[in-house]
Amino acid sequence: MIRRFFWLVLSLALLAGCAQNEPAPSPSGLDENGNWIFDDVVTVGRVVPITGPLASFGAGTPYVEQSAIDAINEQGGVILDGKRCRLELVYVDSRSNVQRAAAAARDLIRSGIDIMIVSNTADTVCPVSAACERAGIACISVDAPASAWIIGGPYQNSWHTFFDNEREMLCFLEAWESIDSNKTIGLLTANDSEGVEISTFINHFASAKGYTIVDPGNYQIGMDSYSEFVETFARADCDIIVGVMNPEDFSVFWRECTASGYRPKMCTVAKACLFSSDVENLGEIAHGLITEVWWTEAFPYVSSITGWSCPQLAEDYRANYDSNVSVVPPTVGYKHANVEILYDILQRAGSLKLDAINKAAVETNLDTIVGYVAFNSDHVSIMPCVTGQWIMNPDGSFRQEIVGNYLIPEVEDTADIILLPEA
Repeated sequence: MIRRFFWLVLSLALLAGCAQNEPAPSPSGLDENGNWIFDDVVTVGRVVPITGPLASFGAGTPYVEQSAIDAINEQGGVILDGKRCRLELVYVDSRSNVQRAAAAARDLIRSGIDIMIVSNTADTVCPVSAACERAGIACISVDAPASAWIIGGPYQNSWHTFFDNEREMLCFLEAWESIDSNKTIGLLTANDSEGVEISTFINHFASAKGYTIVDPGNYQIGMDSYSEFVETFARADCDIIVGVMNPEDFSVFWRECTASGYRPKMCTVAKACLFSSDVENLGEIAHGLITEVWWTEAFPYVSSITGWSCPQLAEDYRANYDSNVSVVPPTVGYKHANVEILYDILQRAGSLKLDAINKAAVETNLDTIVGYVAFNSDHVSIMPCVTGQWIMNPDGSFRQEIVGNYLIPEVEDTADIILLPEA
């Protein structure tokens, strides 16, 4: 027994001596220069419309997402399956095309990405989510009307954060109700999945609120002229225009309205007037246009990654990406939030296994730069928005006034709504 104990002590001493002769790993995961030691890489795929009619939505990618990912890596990345991993972003241009968005997603999946993030309208998000579902890969998305996204479900591995038709139309209703009108509304929606879906909703929503909808049918995206629509609305004496259009199509329509002499009292077309660059391209005829506002630097939220407030995120965008922008795009907040949600889910999953990621997603309870995120049974976190109006400054630039805050009362109204000037 004594001899056995002696050899045990001697063995432990020898092991201790060997350990002293080898450099011990840092418990913090840092090397001698204070840099994080990563064991592996998590490749994050991103499909984005860099070119084409939705390029305004894609602007800011990859800067905004990469900045958030850099902040995560600077904090030590994420521990997955026992390894410290850094995140690496890989993105592909969808060229603002539904089929190309699906193909880009398939290309990224075949290249071996570990997880997908996607944003920038239903034409990008929906086909990418569908491709990920078929391939059995997790997809975290923002910036596509939740009502249009849900149609592609039920989802197993896809998780979405954005407002739905009802909240968007509540923002517009707040504007409609603020003016004296004949309650006759002209409807403009495209023949894509989003347009067809929301046109049905708007018809029911507006009718229930006491409005008459003049619906000439869905238009073909990329039309050279909308004269028939303009004439229909003018004949019906529509005081209000509502719908969903991409910026290029809306520009053609609105210029034709001006040229024909038809001018409603109010225009509330979603997606068309989100960005100051598109509004400035229209010039003085954009004065008074109403838009939904997804996110603005006036929002009272904070990033879960950087701790930045909304004004700080906006200032970073101006300082490091676009110093000329008069109003920081609402997509900036959602691009950043997309990475926030990704990081939060991965942290809590502690693994790249699909079951672990989905379980963590179900339990999401996160305050982000765009507000509180928690997913419902449809895998959607429904978000609020406010109502904005574009006002032309004397120097020709535009500012965005908040004219309705029904869904986010913490955001102060900055002006009263004005009627559109006569053509």
